[in-house]
Amino acid sequence: MKKIISLLFFLLSISAFSFQLTSSGMKNGVIEQKYGTYGTDKYEGMPLLSLPFQWKDAPKGTKQFALVMEDFDAVEAVGVVWIHWLTLIPGDVDSLPANASATDSHLIQGYNSWWSKLGGSLPLDKVDRYGGPVPPNKTHTYTITLYALNKKLNLKQGFYLNQLYDAMNGHILGKTVLTGKYIKH
Repeated sequence: MKKIISLLFFLLSISAFSFQLTSSGMKNGVIEQKYGTYGTDKYEGMPLLSLPFQWKDAPKGTKQFALVMEDFDAVEAVGVVWIHWLTLIPGDVDSLPANASATDSHLIQGYNSWWSKLGGSLPLDKVDRYGGPVPPNKTHTYTITLYALNKKLNLKQGFYLNQLYDAMNGHILGKTVLTGKYIKH
């Protein structure tokens, strides 16, 4: 019995490690300029063109994905971790094209940090979407985490990060992390 249980844990760990997130909007770990401050698609300084993403080998039983894009390097510059994108994605999807934040009606998106005083106090109805990288002090590394969930979360457009984490608690089947640098010129 112990051997069977060990084998099951081993097989589960293999599938958890195979869950992978990539982006064709990154080259050699660097986010292309058009997805941030040097891009042309903006609202009041907030970059709007969202990165494309692809993933594979999601855990079986995934009903929904949650994508969180954060900038931990922002702590040095503004004193907080900056939230760039929160979005819920249907469980039968395995990719998002560039600009999905603006064009995909199946996404349920949360508030990014551009609504804060540090972000210019943009209206809430403009920040429930992707708000791309604008590193103020140096090149920053952005962390994109994709969570596979065993249920559809009961969140509506315009949720906050803490609400997402509360709703995901106990429902995460697996996660994969991708990091990319945005070069400050």
